[in-house]
Amino acid sequence: MKKSTYLVVLLIILGSFPLSAQQDPAINRDISGPGSVMNQLDNDEESQGLRAWYILDSLDNAKERFYDKTGFKISGDYNSQIMAATDAIGNNIGASGVFRIYGKWNLINHGSDKEGGIIFKVENRHRYTENALREYGPVDIGYAGLLQSVYNNQGWRATNLYWRQEFGKSKIVAYGGFVDITDWTDVYAVASPWQSFNNIVFATGSGALGGAYPDGSMGFMVSGWLTDNLYAVGSLVDANGDATQFWKGFDTFFTDFETVKTFELGYSPGVEMLFLRNIHLTFWQVDARREANTPSGWGIIGSASWALGAQYQYLPFLRFGWAKDGLAFYEYSISTGIAFNIAGPNTVGIGLNYNKPNESTFGIDLDPQFTGEVFYKFKLTHHSEITPNIQFLGNPAFNPDNSFIAVFGLRGRFYF
Repeated sequence: MKKSTYLVVLLIILGSFPLSAQQDPAINRDISGPGSVMNQLDNDEESQGLRAWYILDSLDNAKERFYDKTGFKISGDYNSQIMAATDAIGNNIGASGVFRIYGKWNLINHGSDKEGGIIFKVENRHRYTENALREYGPVDIGYAGLLQSVYNNQGWRATNLYWRQEFGKSKIVAYGGFVDITDWTDVYAVASPWQSFNNIVFATGSGALGGAYPDGSMGFMVSGWLTDNLYAVGSLVDANGDATQFWKGFDTFFTDFETVKTFELGYSPGVEMLFLRNIHLTFWQVDARREANTPSGWGIIGSASWALGAQYQYLPFLRFGWAKDGLAFYEYSISTGIAFNIAGPNTVGIGLNYNKPNESTFGIDLDPQFTGEVFYKFKLTHHSEITPNIQFLGNPAFNPDNSFIAVFGLRGRFYF
């Protein structure tokens, strides 16, 4: 029996669990990260800042009224970022942009605890410089990893196109279709590379998630609250998915059936505190891919983040990941840090990381690297924000002539 079969059985068991949590259907029950469509829509709507765009503010109100009547909501944004390094083996400067349209359409039981509908996100990812920011770290700087994971040069792509369904008085939420594995895996408050830390060591999986982070891939996810405080998430996703030609996923998923599996167990004082106070362990396994000639692998990811202070303004975190092959960037990765004012309009994040590049991924045995990052997300207006950031790279694995490199960045986001 394939390992994939075991996960399917596990998802069926999870879906039939006698869950006991008392839920308010008005609250988003998705166990998903801040960058998922559901949470991005909520965050955009609730975000603070100077109301300087009268037309856009009026549009927000019109969209909300339309959503109440029809279950359809659509939003978009444009993201732009530039980075400049104190030293490089290639270009000192890299820059990229991403245009996104995303939304939801609740087609059945809108507003109830059995709601179901379509989630979608279409993007255009493009570069301004010779190398997009995803390639900028390893190619231009000599860093074994990604200084920015989502700013690539893929052009048009469908990152999300799936059916979302609630069950059991909103205690269980399931996805099926073309999904992004980073939406629900290893969730914590400052995981989004769109609005928080840039470096992949502080994002989903700490750089130790195998399968090359498939997004826009055919797959399924089931999440549920087992009690008022304990939750579980299981998923099965095509490892050969290509978001730029997502329709081919029907063939690669059902014919090749080479998949990434995840299973996560977590604790939080309640769904309203999911991002503020969270402890979880995530287990993953990926099949070998015959055509891509990549090995199978497995690993464990852990995270503890616990908000402190009267207004939960301080969020210290400790995260780790360990991988055995599977195309993970790192054999192990350990991070710690703190974020300030995560519930307010302006957020500061400070993170430190120690990682060992995975020999099976890079083909050679590389020395460990040290990574630090500081960012400050500043809300200019209700519909715009900028985020200056600095990354500190110690012993970049592909740049042995430099023991320390600083990379200065500036990210902007305008949403509507």
